[in-house]
Amino acid sequence: MNWTLRILLCVALATFYVAGASTHAVQVNLIKSRGDQSGYLMDAEQVYANWHGRPPGVLTGERNRMPVYAGVLALFYSPRLSDQAFFERARQVNIVLSLALLGLIWFAAARYLPPLAAANLTGVAAFGWFIFKAGYTQSELLDYTVFFLAFLACWRLFHCTGVERRALTAAAAGVLCGLAQLTKASMLPFVALVLAVGAVWSLAPLLARTPARGDSAPRRAASLLLFALCFLLVVWPYISTSKRVFGHYFYNVNSTFYAWYDNWPRASVGTALHGDGQHWPDIPTAELPGPARYLREHTAGQIVARFVGGFQDMGVVLRRDFDLLPYLTLYGGMFVLLIVTRRQALSAMVREHIWPVTLLAAYAGTYLMATAFYQPISGTGTGRFLLAHALPLFFILSRIIGSARVASTGWEVASARVDVTRFHQLVSAVILLNVAVRVWPRLMQTYGGF
Repeated sequence: MNWTLRILLCVALATFYVAGASTHAVQVNLIKSRGDQSGYLMDAEQVYANWHGRPPGVLTGERNRMPVYAGVLALFYSPRLSDQAFFERARQVNIVLSLALLGLIWFAAARYLPPLAAANLTGVAAFGWFIFKAGYTQSELLDYTVFFLAFLACWRLFHCTGVERRALTAAAAGVLCGLAQLTKASMLPFVALVLAVGAVWSLAPLLARTPARGDSAPRRAASLLLFALCFLLVVWPYISTSKRVFGHYFYNVNSTFYAWYDNWPRASVGTALHGDGQHWPDIPTAELPGPARYLREHTAGQIVARFVGGFQDMGVVLRRDFDLLPYLTLYGGMFVLLIVTRRQALSAMVREHIWPVTLLAAYAGTYLMATAFYQPISGTGTGRFLLAHALPLFFILSRIIGSARVASTGWEVASARVDVTRFHQLVSAVILLNVAVRVWPRLMQTYGGF
């Protein structure tokens, strides 16, 4: 396909995306109080007040919603706007923002993937879940994108060599992780995993018989320290306020309290009724929810049942919500085929990239378990939490499928030669077919806010 046709196709898809998201916004997303949208609009007004020297009535986000997305919306707020007018403007801002984020995703993916693979990754994101969530005043799409960029930087940190390049990568990873945390308070486990895996990675040269030249343990440790410092510098204004007001640096009502209730109805009448968004809840310490109390009051069977229920919900939302299942089937099926037919090549890749693979395994296990455990509290299922990890998942699968060891070979199917290029062409065809047949009807029938 020549460049003229490619540009025309991109323009046509972008036009469809904006038209679909805009129509969904005015026909489906009609109530700003649904999906916590009014909370972000209120936060934006508070940020605007701060910028103009007027102190807010409460802390922005009440240590539940984070401030970065509110700051974006505040750029487009005016006191002359009515509540409804600001809601309408904010929806359109989010649609334009989502289109810009997709461009950023493509740019980042294209650095590590072949052109068609990067385009497919962007197309899967655009029409698998972005278009369903673009017309909402919520932080999710910004969070998914910044999380993906932070993931790429941390993944790259364990690959890159050279003092300057590794230092720049470490600094970028720390800054992006900090921005992701200030967009949605879900980054701390990932940062902890990077530091934990990185600590062992830093010690590895001391145990190696023939350490790589110029890749010493102190240099690795220094890059890890730089990562941590950059992360802390970005989040410091926020966490220092949390320490001053609540007595804890990494205070968030969801992870500190709500996660340790059995369901949302109980959480909504617990610490929430005792000012947990303005100060430390004014109830006895023994009555505060937390991991120690949860383990005391629940049997092993009850805890296992909670995890099982969470994983069952994941299966439901993957089949029901948005339009992700066709792509999971394609990429997952290809990965299984590689496991069956290219096991030695995959094993060699794992051995060569043991530290990124270790980080990926720890990341997947931690977030899957955490998402399953939190499901009873979410009130809306696990879908919006799983979507935060869809971009890293499709990126890693694309990277494996397109690796030199795999891409250089193919398969004989019914006397025809099938290779990785054909796979990506099939993915492109499925994206275009979905856009032509499935996306619009599902878009008009699916509420994508939460």
